[in-house]
Amino acid sequence: MLRSLRPFPLAAALLCLTGLLFCLWVHLTGGKALCLTDGCTLFQDFRLAGVSLWQAGTVLFAALLLLALPRLVRAALHLSFLALAADTVLLGVMVFTAPCVNCLVVGALIALSFLAFRREALPADAPRSSLAVLWLILFIVNFGGVLRDLADPWSPLPARQEQTSVQVYFSPSCPACRTLVSLSDELNDADWYPVPEDTRDIWLIAAMTERLEQGMSLQKAVEEAHEAVPSAADFDNDLSMRLGLLRPDMLLLQFRLWRNHAHVLAAGSNRLPFVEFMGLPAFLTEPPAPAPEEPAVSDLMRQDIPELQGFGVAGFCDHESEEPCEEPPLASPGNLIDTSGMILEPSPVPTASEK
Repeated sequence: MLRSLRPFPLAAALLCLTGLLFCLWVHLTGGKALCLTDGCTLFQDFRLAGVSLWQAGTVLFAALLLLALPRLVRAALHLSFLALAADTVLLGVMVFTAPCVNCLVVGALIALSFLAFRREALPADAPRSSLAVLWLILFIVNFGGVLRDLADPWSPLPARQEQTSVQVYFSPSCPACRTLVSLSDELNDADWYPVPEDTRDIWLIAAMTERLEQGMSLQKAVEEAHEAVPSAADFDNDLSMRLGLLRPDMLLLQFRLWRNHAHVLAAGSNRLPFVEFMGLPAFLTEPPAPAPEEPAVSDLMRQDIPELQGFGVAGFCDHESEEPCEEPPLASPGNLIDTSGMILEPSPVPTASEK
C-alpha cells in the first residue's frame, strides 16, 4: 500500500547515498577538512544515549536509501520529516552555541531528501511545508554565524609562524594603550589588533599600517602616525579627511576595524586596551627579578611585577566620554592592569624605620 506508482526517485536516492557517504566520512576521519568553526569540534564527539550524531546520520540515510530502492516514498517521506524536525532542533541549539559546518552539510542533505521524497509522494499543488520554512530560517542564521566566525580579527602586523598566547586590542590615541605599545618589543608573545576610538583613529591606523609595511616597529609606527595625521582640533575642521574615508581602501580598512571592534564587544568588554590570554603567556613563567631595597618613585610602574613587563597600567578607554581616553593614573606597587576600570588600593611603600 505504501508503494509509490511514480517512477524510481532517483534524485532522492542520490541525496541519501551522498548523505550516507558523508556521515561515514566524518565518523571515520573526524571531518577536519570542513571543520572551519568551533562548532565542528563541539559537535564532533557529541553523543545522545551513547550514539554519535554521525552514527545516527549514517543509519538514517541508509534507511532512507533502503526505502527509496523499492519506491516506498511515502514511508521515506515520514522518516525524512522526523529527521528534518530533529535537525531543526539541532539548528536551534547551534544558534545559541556555535555553528557546525559538517552539521549544516548533513542538515542540507536531510532537507533536500525530504523535499525530494515530498515531491514524489504528494501532488504538485500541495501546500508549502511549515517545517521546511522554519528549518530554512534557522539554517540561514547558522550559515551567517559561520561567515562571522570565519572573519578573524585583522592585524596590520606580519603574521607569526607560531601561535601567540596574548592578543592586545588597542587604540593608537589611548594613553594606556600607547603605554603597552611602548613595550611591544618586549612582548614577543603578543599579537596586536587596532581598534578605532573615533574617526581620526582610522587615519592614524592607516598611517600606522603604511609604516609597518615599511618595516618599522609598532611603537615607531604609532609615533610617526601621530605626526602625519592632523591633531584632533584640526581634524574636525578638515573636510577632505572625512571625505577621504569614502575611498575604497579606507572603506576596506573600516570593515576590518569593525571586525576587531566586534570581537572586543563580543568578548563582553567595551574598554581599551583589551588583552586576551590563551593558555599561559611566556612572560608569566619568568622568575621575578629582585626588587631594589628603596625603589625610586619613577620605578613604581614596574616594581614587584617585573614578569608582567608593563601590565601595571590601570588606564582605559570606554567610548563614553567626549575625550577619546582617560589618562592612566600612576600605578602603585602590586597593582596589575585593570581592564574593568576598578583601581586597586595602593600598597604603602615601607619607610626605612619600618624596615
